[in-house]
Amino acid sequence: MRKSGVTPTLDLVDVGEHVCWTVDPLQGYAAATSAFLADGELFGDKVVIVGSPLAPFPPAGVPRDAVLVDPRSVRGDGPTPDLGSMRGLVRREADMAGRQGYRALRVLAVMDQLVSPEVGPDVLIDHELRLDELVADSEAIMVCAYGRDRFGAAILDQVACVHPRELGNGRSGPSFRMFNSGPDSWTVCGVVDSDGAAAFGAALVAATALSPVLRLRLDELELMDAAGMRALAETAVGGSVRRITVEGANPTVRACWEMLGYSNCEIPVELTP
Repeated sequence: MRKSGVTPTLDLVDVGEHVCWTVDPLQGYAAATSAFLADGELFGDKVVIVGSPLAPFPPAGVPRDAVLVDPRSVRGDGPTPDLGSMRGLVRREADMAGRQGYRALRVLAVMDQLVSPEVGPDVLIDHELRLDELVADSEAIMVCAYGRDRFGAAILDQVACVHPRELGNGRSGPSFRMFNSGPDSWTVCGVVDSDGAAAFGAALVAATALSPVLRLRLDELELMDAAGMRALAETAVGGSVRRITVEGANPTVRACWEMLGYSNCEIPVELTP
């Protein structure tokens, strides 16, 4: 199972990982990014940077064979970015990297240049959750860099909740995380309460758009309150999902689900131990 939590540096990021990197304006991108790219050369990875190098970014630190992608080529010109183009790019490059003799694909996406701060969190949650599924099934390392001075704390918390790993946050971070753990399977860990219910609901909507039959693994979940359960129930009855199987729900979660009356309703959710 993929690990979740906070990683202190980019050096520890490994193949199959999807990481949210909150970049402090005082820290900048230079030092950590240079190490990330140097590791690409060391391990024989194909390096792709989606977004033009930023001012503090040392051009000399970019590997000779790195692919630099102009952000305008993947975000489009409309008010809502075409993030599907970026996911398509990652998929194509990951498929080619193995045939070209690389160990894996190593991607840095400079989200500051791909989306504006006005883009709603639902759009970003949908994108990052879809990207997590792609990375979990690929020989790829994906780092999504969000500038703390460009995106507010509330947006960053919601974006981070659909990354299994996070680094450079310098704050409490999201109350829960939801990430891919296999075909049509998603792990939820932490605490899903009223503070995170909206983000949880948005992540569920994105997951059900990918597959009408889902498995949610709650083995690492500490708590889900009434707001989280309402988000689960509303997604199940309001979308195109046929069935959501909740695995590993602890006795407290199952008891609360029954107390709220959801077990007696025609909701396509099945809770199992």
